[in-house]
Order: sequence, then structure tokens, then C-alpha cells
Amino acid sequence: MSQKKALVVDDSTVTRLMIRKIISEKHPNWEILEAESADKAKSILPDHPDIDLFSLDQNMPGTISGLDLAENLKSNYPNSKIILVTANIQDAIKNRAKDLGIDFVEKPVTPEKIIPLLEKI
Repeated sequence: MSQKKALVVDDSTVTRLMIRKIISEKHPNWEILEAESADKAKSILPDHPDIDLFSLDQNMPGTISGLDLAENLKSNYPNSKIILVTANIQDAIKNRAKDLGIDFVEKPVTPEKIIPLLEKI
């Protein structure tokens, strides 16, 4: 089986490190990429057509939100797992995530919230 790859997109360095640590402890052989904004994530996607997991924050600096990026990813990475990890818990955000068919995780990030979603990959 080929090595799995994850992209963690969040403007918080601490959150990116926490998610990286959770994934690495569960799956030490995974390659983990990071981006501090959805704009940055979009710029590195052409070099990585084989990402298995996307962890996206909603509110980040730049021109694209996490949900806007998720919408793009759903068509370009139809077999990938997408998780929206955000402190923005408005019903509109939760409903849009649900409509897109992606998982919603409320910050703060904990292994208990992330690991069950890793099991589905």
C-alpha cells in the first residue's frame, strides 16, 4: 500500500502542530504537508495530486475560506477525506460543511476528535 498524505491548512501554527502530532502518532509513516492559508494550500496542490486527508480551518487570512477550498477539493479529490476544524461554530458553517459532505470538528483540537476520523481513511 502506498504511503498516505495529509495536508493541514490552518493559520494557527499551534493547531497545525497539534494536528500533525495526532496524525503522526496514529500513522507515523504518513507524509504531512502544511499551509497557513487556503490560498497557500491551493498553490501547492498541483504538486500533490494524491492527498488522502485535508484538515481545513474556516477563517484564515487570504481570499479563500476553508469551506470554499473544501468545495473545490470535493471535485478535484473525490476520494479524499476532508475535515473542517474550526472555532467558528455558527449553524450556517456547520450546515454548509454537512451539505458538502465533509466532517466538522470544533476547536480545540484533541486526539479524541481527530482519531476516529482517521480510522475512515
